[in-house]
Amino acid sequence: MAYSAISTPANIGDIVYHSVTERQLIINIATGKMEFPVAGKNSILLYGIYGTGKTTLARLLPDAIEQGKGGDSSDYSYFACQQGQHGAQAMAKIHNIAQLISSTYSGYHYFVLDEVDNWTDAALASLKSVMNLPQTIFILTTNHIGRIDRGVLNRSVRVDFNAAPATEWLPFARRVINDSGGRPVADDLLLPIIDSCDGSVREIVEAMQRIAAEQQALTV
Repeated sequence: MAYSAISTPANIGDIVYHSVTERQLIINIATGKMEFPVAGKNSILLYGIYGTGKTTLARLLPDAIEQGKGGDSSDYSYFACQQGQHGAQAMAKIHNIAQLISSTYSGYHYFVLDEVDNWTDAALASLKSVMNLPQTIFILTTNHIGRIDRGVLNRSVRVDFNAAPATEWLPFARRVINDSGGRPVADDLLLPIIDSCDGSVREIVEAMQRIAAEQQALTV
C-alpha cells in the first residue's frame, strides 16, 4: 500500500482525491446514491500516475459498496497483476469463485485486480468475458489507461486518480507529522514541499516524517 502504517485511511472518506468530482463519484457509488452495477457496468477503474493511493482505495471500496447495499463486509478476492501474466489462472479462479453462492448480504462477489495493465493483451481481452459473470463487482487499478482493452473500459466506471492539488494533501500531511511525533508546520512552508512530491503518497509520507525527525533532532 502507498500509505504509511501510521496514517493508513480507515475509510473512503480519508482518501485524498484528484478532485471534488472524483470524490463525490466514489461516495455516490458507495452510498447507493448512484446505482451500481448498472447498464452492464460492474467495474470501477481507478487510473492515474504511480503512488497516488489507487491500491489503498481499491481495497477499501468492496466493503464500502457492500455496506451501502446494507451489508457489513465484502470478503473480496485480491489479485496483484504481474508483468506479462497471461491471466489464465486468475481468470479460472475468478470464474470458480463467481459460481459459488456469495456470503455477502448483497449476494455480490467482489474482485480487486491491482495494476491490471501489467497483463498481456490477450488476458485483458478475456477479462471482459469474465466481467459478464452475474453478481460480480470488479475494482481495477491501472497506471496506463491506454493499455486497457476497450471492452473492459466499456464495462467500467472510470475514476481519474492522478495527482491531487497540494492544498488537498494538507490535512493528511499534518496528520503524518503529528503521528510521527512532530510539531505543527505552517501551511506556506508545507505546500511547496507537498507540491514537489507530484501527488505521490509515498513521497509525501517520507517528506513529512523527515520534517518530524528533524524537529525531534533539534530538541535533543
